[in-house]
Amino acid sequence: MIAAAATGSLPRVKHVLLLVAALGCASAPPTPPLAPARAAAGGSSTLDDMVRGDLADDHAFPWSATRPLTWSDFQGTPPTEGSEGAKTSYTLYYAWKCRGESFEFRAVAGFRPRESWVKAVVLNDATQRRTVLGHEQTHFDLAEVHARRIRRTFADLTRPCARSDSELSALAQRLAQEEKAEQRRYDAETNHGLVAARQADWSLQTRRRLGASK
Repeated sequence: MIAAAATGSLPRVKHVLLLVAALGCASAPPTPPLAPARAAAGGSSTLDDMVRGDLADDHAFPWSATRPLTWSDFQGTPPTEGSEGAKTSYTLYYAWKCRGESFEFRAVAGFRPRESWVKAVVLNDATQRRTVLGHEQTHFDLAEVHARRIRRTFADLTRPCARSDSELSALAQRLAQEEKAEQRRYDAETNHGLVAARQADWSLQTRRRLGASK
């Protein structure tokens, strides 16, 4: 990541593209190196513009309570090998900006259709079409739960602009690793959605967590 140093009245901008590719029914790869920022300090782009730009670059769309996933969102080509029936790929994007002591922060969970896929064996079975999609939706819902947690954590920081970019990045990375750990636990406890009772419990509890937070 590129951190633009504050000079005079120019804002200090940290634009981060944090990839946490949660692979539904598969193991998540290591988080790749951070990508360079597109906008320099003092540029006209807002943090919202930056995040929207990253979503557009990835052909991704943000999580929405009114826009659940459908199988048409899974546009990637599935592998011929492996037992996984589907994969959900998403990214957590975040960025922050300081102007003096004024701190702005954004974190968004975005679904990546071109990297998400489903196999024909799932689509051709009525029961699997429903149950596997529910399992994948909960992966994306969990990503949103943690995007909100990241936002709350940064909003509660005392004097965040007095902290270095490396300190703030380390905090965000720690929270991202905790998100990945919960995604792995979700797959393990539900056996990738095959244990119906545990799947129902995870889906219900995740919806409740979403309802209790912003």
